[in-house]
Amino acid sequence: MTDDRNEPLKPKKATNRDVAKLAGVSVATVSYVVNGREDQHISEATKKKVYQAINFLNYSPNPYAVGLNSEQPQTVVIRSSASASSLTEREILNFMHTLDPLCEKKNMQLNYSLDKRAAKLAATACICFDMPNEEFHDLAGENFIPVIAVDSLVNDPVFFQITVDFDNMLSAARTRFGEDFCYVCIEPSNAQTKRVISDTFANVAFLSKASDADKVQCKRIVLSQPSLLELFENKDFEIFFYTANAEKRPSLTMECINKALNRLNVADEEHFVKL
Repeated sequence: MTDDRNEPLKPKKATNRDVAKLAGVSVATVSYVVNGREDQHISEATKKKVYQAINFLNYSPNPYAVGLNSEQPQTVVIRSSASASSLTEREILNFMHTLDPLCEKKNMQLNYSLDKRAAKLAATACICFDMPNEEFHDLAGENFIPVIAVDSLVNDPVFFQITVDFDNMLSAARTRFGEDFCYVCIEPSNAQTKRVISDTFANVAFLSKASDADKVQCKRIVLSQPSLLELFENKDFEIFFYTANAEKRPSLTMECINKALNRLNVADEEHFVKL
């Protein structure tokens, strides 16, 4: 008699019902899309939702989904918003500097694309850095590869999302300064992120360019973005730097990429990672 209690559980194979639930459509619609039933007049937007769910869940009956990325190079591309400021570009370069060694360990090449179009990408995975929801979903809708939202509140369980835990940062800042401080950050392109920041902190300074640092009046400031440290560290400011963002963001981003590439079936809430 064999004891197989210690054997690893095999991942549950996705069904058409799983795809339908994730895409928010009927099982029949999934079947029509999988079988190319043009007579059903399914919109392109609905087809894209189904294909994204198929790719995410690794739903094998669709040969398109099975071989989707077989010819793609092992490349991770970073994309930013059409409205990204020069400070955002600097933060992305800082992020790439810390992420690149992790990509090298996985034999992946990390690139930053200046292209702002919602077009098909020749990449294994894509990181969307501080991108508005509409731009994010337009780009994701054109690509059936893992698309990871970093510093972007898209709140869509189809995609992994890595953001700062602003409540935790607020608590840490209060421990250091009490109530007398200002959170200074790069003005987000993602409207939801900006709204959460404004709702969380009583005093916020949004910077859109480097010279905006000279306009900050409060002498006790909280920072979470590494690229801003050099703007303030040699000036007359008392700085509390929230280190979790800089220290954990690269490794957690790579972890999410790996989960997405391996199509691990995780709970919806696990797609929303806070630092």
